[in-house]
Amino acid sequence: MLAKKVSNLWKRLMLRGADFGGAYARIRMIYAIPDPWEMSSDREQYRFAQTVCHLQALAPSYNSVLEFGCGEGHQSTHLETICKTLYGVDISSTAVARAKDRCPQGNFQVAGLEDAATVFERRKMDLITACEVLYYAADIKQIIPAMQARAERLYVSNYKPRSDRMRQHFQGDGWERLDDIQFEDTVWECFFWQGPGVS
Repeated sequence: MLAKKVSNLWKRLMLRGADFGGAYARIRMIYAIPDPWEMSSDREQYRFAQTVCHLQALAPSYNSVLEFGCGEGHQSTHLETICKTLYGVDISSTAVARAKDRCPQGNFQVAGLEDAATVFERRKMDLITACEVLYYAADIKQIIPAMQARAERLYVSNYKPRSDRMRQHFQGDGWERLDDIQFEDTVWECFFWQGPGVS
């Protein structure tokens, strides 16, 4: 119990003012403790399962998936069940090392959202996911087009109420709002973009 309280205090200190600011140094420091985001919790495991349900309803499987904000690979284990090749990036080298251990068949790199145009040798992906990460970036407006240029499809989920400040970025040609994911009192808004001519 004490360890969890210390962990939560550490996270609060590191994340203070981090939203929409690109404060990646503090986010990297969070990984001084394992599973700092409680990804092994029932709440997050439910979100991962529902994310896969969303994605399989849109396409039964994918050749390649690039996961931005892969963290320690908790969601990666779910995504690799619906694709032939999984790629993942995170800003923390500690998190990426843990992701490689958790998903040895995956391909992982240390990189940030702002590197969307160049990671993995600019390889074109079937799908890019950005779940619970875009609200840490300083300039979402530039990142989304870079992701769209790299993939045929883009899946985004954002924790509410942070999503209230971002919803306008997921409108227009090719965008579709999916059903929210809800676990008890936690709600995530989900959006899907598909490029022109993609079936």
